[in-house]
Amino acid sequence: MSYEIAPVTLEFTMAPIPTDLLFPAVPDKPTPRLNLGDVIAHHKVAPDISPRQRRERISALRTIARAFDGSPAAIPAEVRYLRERMAAVLPANHGISQGRFNNIRSLAMAALRQCDVPVLRGRAGRPLGPAWHALRALLRVQDEKTWLGLSRFMSYCDAREIAPCAVAVSTFDSFHLGLINDSLAREPNTIDRGTRAAWNLAARTIAGWPDLIVPVPDIRRRYALGWPDFPESFRVDAEAFLYRGANPDLFSDAYAKPLKKSTVEMRRRQILQIATALLRSGRPASTITDLATLALVPNATAALRYFGERPGGKLTTYTHQYALLLKTIARHWTGASADEIGDLSKICRRLAVKKTGMTDKNRERPRQFDNQDNVAALVHLPARVRREVRAQDTIGPEDDARVMFALAVDLLLVAPIRVDNLAGLDIRRHLVSVRRGAGTTHLVIPAHETKTGKPYELELPRPVAAAVAHYRANHYVRLSSGPSDWLFPRAGGERWPTGYFATQIIDFVRAETGLVMNVHLFHHLAAKFYLEAHPDDIGTVRRLLGHTNVATTLRYYAEIKTAAAFRRYDSVIADLRAQTRPAVKDAAQQRRRRS
Repeated sequence: MSYEIAPVTLEFTMAPIPTDLLFPAVPDKPTPRLNLGDVIAHHKVAPDISPRQRRERISALRTIARAFDGSPAAIPAEVRYLRERMAAVLPANHGISQGRFNNIRSLAMAALRQCDVPVLRGRAGRPLGPAWHALRALLRVQDEKTWLGLSRFMSYCDAREIAPCAVAVSTFDSFHLGLINDSLAREPNTIDRGTRAAWNLAARTIAGWPDLIVPVPDIRRRYALGWPDFPESFRVDAEAFLYRGANPDLFSDAYAKPLKKSTVEMRRRQILQIATALLRSGRPASTITDLATLALVPNATAALRYFGERPGGKLTTYTHQYALLLKTIARHWTGASADEIGDLSKICRRLAVKKTGMTDKNRERPRQFDNQDNVAALVHLPARVRREVRAQDTIGPEDDARVMFALAVDLLLVAPIRVDNLAGLDIRRHLVSVRRGAGTTHLVIPAHETKTGKPYELELPRPVAAAVAHYRANHYVRLSSGPSDWLFPRAGGERWPTGYFATQIIDFVRAETGLVMNVHLFHHLAAKFYLEAHPDDIGTVRRLLGHTNVATTLRYYAEIKTAAAFRRYDSVIADLRAQTRPAVKDAAQQRRRRS
């Protein structure tokens, strides 16, 4: 048997090999990130800026680098990064006034813009187009303040050729993103909110303004719901609990010291916050009918877990305070069993945060007063303001307000009381004049009005007493439209809300000196100034600040004593080096010994 094999023809068709496989493209090198060193180098050779602009911008960029504790080459020229870092800088810590720091911010923006970094323009910019120019003219006639609030937004729209009639809510959203990413504005969210509010005011009050009302975000940091979000029985039970705390039965076996008004208000807020946390943990609002519901151990655990997870699982004093309040409710209001109270007590112990002294922020802010120029700016601020106002030919409402806040600073320097007591100073009850000899003025705060429950009294130094008298004789009557006994009245004669008054003092000090403070910092400064002069006299600081015992004072201000101890030790080492300095031998003798 034979087989015949037919010939087979194989045909190969070769497709062309892609060029990118034969000669693979070399990947482009990533574009290097621009840094402040690059911006400085560009400005040194840039031909289209004046010598003055060159000097000022380079100086501003180098100042920013020093404030960041880095070299210009190590700092990225990214607007959002710079804005966030600059917001944390305390200008006074670096010997920079607030006005100078604002100029540095503007110069840095101009320098970045010169290097084609996307930068959102501020109020000052190129002339506006006809449509926006016409609206701005209407604003300036109607309300200068509203014009200032919208100036930046107008420049933003005009630069992007967005006509007034084409503005939409999305325009404001884009503007807000620009403030965050492409602006060195210190508070972009506040600017965005103010811009929207100014636009709405103009739309409601100015004829010919675009008929658009935009939503204004609520930027307050709050999450608690209100009483209407829960059953009425829950509110009634909570108010009864709070009333009994403020008005305890003197003859009851469960009698406890009456709660202050501020404590009652704090507990009212905390109850709503706990109820909100329980609701957000999955409990329907309709089932939260009374305080007993909150104090049940499973519900209390769920609410407290919610609080613990909000700051990333980190224990906070606030969470511990919520736990303590729930235990108080269970023990003194709902009649919980001993086992339930015991379980809540265990939770309180686990959530307790060890008090180790001042927070990081409260440690940082007093450092600006290691600079004696900053100390001088603060302690001489009240007298300087009074001197400037007295030298004016005419005195207006703003001048009266400056003198009022200057007096508040004066009192905080010599008597570092809490801001709630400061805002609530009553001329008749708290300022007592003793007309004997030259006469004296005493600051007297009764025990039931202080946080520690101890009276606070001191004789005001004569310059401060004179400042009080000058203020009352020359400015006080113009601050209020009606009679008032408050030392610091509002326009209608009513008392300043504590938080708002504190904010006004902070803004006043910053505007006048560039120092970034909070009102409670006057407490820390009193301890700092005194302990630096008398390191071992912690007892005086305890009395000055009204602490109940010296342990509290030591816990917060031991660091100041430690710093003083190191300074004393450094001086000992310096003395030893001076006393034991070796004799310097001549060079010829040294050579002979070596040979």
